[in-house]
Amino acid sequence: MVKIQKAHKILLDVSPEIDRLFVSWCGASRWSYNYGLGRKKETFEEIGKSPGGYALMKEVVALKKTDEYAWLNDVPKSVPRMALLQLETAYANFFRRVKSGDAKPGFPRFKSKKQSKLLFHLEPDAIAMDGNRVRIPKVGWIRMHQAIRFKGRVIGTVCISCTAGRWYASFPVETEVADPIEKQERVAVGVDAGIKHLAVLSDGKMFDNPRSFYRLEGLLARAQRQTARKHKGSKRWQKARLRVQRIHKRIADLRANATHHVTAYVAANYDGVAIEDLNVRGMSQNHHLAKSVLDANFSELHRQLAYKMSWVGGEVRQVDRFFPSSRLCGVCGLINSELTLADREWICECGVYHDRDQNAANNLAIKCFGPMVGGPWTLRVNGAARPPDEASSESFTLVEERRPYEPCQLDTVW
Repeated sequence: MVKIQKAHKILLDVSPEIDRLFVSWCGASRWSYNYGLGRKKETFEEIGKSPGGYALMKEVVALKKTDEYAWLNDVPKSVPRMALLQLETAYANFFRRVKSGDAKPGFPRFKSKKQSKLLFHLEPDAIAMDGNRVRIPKVGWIRMHQAIRFKGRVIGTVCISCTAGRWYASFPVETEVADPIEKQERVAVGVDAGIKHLAVLSDGKMFDNPRSFYRLEGLLARAQRQTARKHKGSKRWQKARLRVQRIHKRIADLRANATHHVTAYVAANYDGVAIEDLNVRGMSQNHHLAKSVLDANFSELHRQLAYKMSWVGGEVRQVDRFFPSSRLCGVCGLINSELTLADREWICECGVYHDRDQNAANNLAIKCFGPMVGGPWTLRVNGAARPPDEASSESFTLVEERRPYEPCQLDTVW
């Protein structure tokens, strides 16, 4: 058995009284973080050193005994403690980026009441679980909309957050999965991410892009106009803003659901995946495609493929972004330099018809798992099994002659 970490985010059933209490705890967490950051900056300017997280915890405990900060006694002790530990993590990340020479290391900043997300953290020892109930300190038992679906123990901090007016609890769980089965023949596939189709596999399977934002863009625009007409801070303004937040959450949920469908299918059916390192930031600079590129969720697709394939003992290989996957003919090796983004289909000089996305997925699979790479891989190309030892050596030789890079050299292996 192999131990892995998963997280389960569950909707909580809270009353209006608990809702107001959680909001105040979020404020206490934000205050603790800002207090610690202020003390660190102030002390460093005075003596050249800043107090650590545990020293700041002692200061907060002492403040609880004063009349001015007596309200901290109504907050679970783990809330300010975890906020200060997060501040220590932020400082550690800052110094790590400075040491690595990052141009923008990102010094920790104060959290704004208006812009910060409503959330706080609890230590795992501070809560208790009983089926679809969770016990939170100073509140008691709260019903969850479902029990944790992973078998294992809760590790790390439990995050209580508010999204679109609803409270959620995120539980990090350490669970066990069966050891990956060693196979004599491993199946590999190429995955081409795109806008028209969220993913096209080299075996011919296609996953449609739900275009989540476009589906609800009109509804979102109407809700935003209604919010703009309300007096800021009024009850009607708060209700209108909540409506906008819920539409945004619906868009995010649709997008995440589609991404999980693709990555779960690939991880369950293949042992190796070839993907392309897409320049998402550069693609989003195109004002004609920016909205569609960001809505396609390319980075999240790659992230999910990486960790889901690791769970099943699979392998993800990434090709450099300058690899001409769409413009390269996988039969003769010709690179069609005249191919534009508007061209979805093209015919090579050798007479072979190519679908742009399907051809890209095929080339990615051959690039990463072809016979020149080696290994017991079976390629799924154009819907047919293609073992490397039975592949056409002539076609690979032509490709080798006509492209100015080493096809066996991989840029990233996860």
